[in-house]
Amino acid sequence: MPHRYKSYAAETGVSYRYFFAARHPVARPEGQGRGSDFTFVIAADQQAPFTVRIFVSDRAMTSWRELHGQELTPNEQYAVAKMRLFRAFDEAENLREERLDLVVDENNVAELLEPLELA
Repeated sequence: MPHRYKSYAAETGVSYRYFFAARHPVARPEGQGRGSDFTFVIAADQQAPFTVRIFVSDRAMTSWRELHGQELTPNEQYAVAKMRLFRAFDEAENLREERLDLVVDENNVAELLEPLELA
């Protein structure tokens, strides 16, 4: 079954098409600890697709639970990864070349989820 691309018009003027490809539990050796990589396939302005991984740290999930008294559901974890992806779309002029370290951690989880009014 072919993937269904979704569209996003970034603040940078770039038009992105993307789809969610996979989620994998990982332990990042860069000191970020355990969490999940959410992999998205991205195509920008009719160029060849490339992949971007968003790391959602277990520390972010712990921080959210301690602050709000509830766990984030798997769908909400996907939502925070997608919100981090959208931020990268809006901030990076050329996401393919910049390949930012896209992380959701205890420092940005609440801010990324704020527009969704989950708390």
